[in-house]
Amino acid sequence: MVSLLEPRAPRRRVDPELVLAAMRREPAAADRLVAAIWPACFRLAASATGDRGLAQDAAQEACALVVRKVHGLRNTDAFDAWLYRIVMREASRVRRGHWFNPEQLVEPAAGESGTAALDVWRALAALPPELRDVTVLFYFDDLRSEEIAAILGVRHPTVRTRLARARERLRGLLADYRPYPLREAHRAV
Repeated sequence: MVSLLEPRAPRRRVDPELVLAAMRREPAAADRLVAAIWPACFRLAASATGDRGLAQDAAQEACALVVRKVHGLRNTDAFDAWLYRIVMREASRVRRGHWFNPEQLVEPAAGESGTAALDVWRALAALPPELRDVTVLFYFDDLRSEEIAAILGVRHPTVRTRLARARERLRGLLADYRPYPLREAHRAV
């Protein structure tokens, strides 16, 4: 299982050759593609749903959709944004009617209380989904605002506005942790 507390490798694109192989429906390409995208799918779904079980469901559905639909993709450069859109849509679908539970996402490392990370997740849980989604994509998945706009199907200025609103709310919610920069919160998660 993917731990949300493991140090995250720098974001990298999925190998375009692997995407092409899956698009051509080569044997075993689908399995290799799912293995390559699973950690990112699960992490994004977990941060969007706040529940490991829901994240597992959303990530599995997203991976199944990717395997079924990848042959229709026209440009391998668009794969990452396409994948994130699918994961966000599935996470949104499975989280409807479920409460965001940040306690499920935080497992303290040996010798740590996990309180700061849990407080960050609680603060994120207090945000409306549209603010939480842009915050998670920007700070935890290191996406640029232009990429987030493409993933969420909104305009770039909308992403910037939502980020500004989320930052303002998080400043108030995390005032006790100053100077605990938000950019560093993802290292604890």
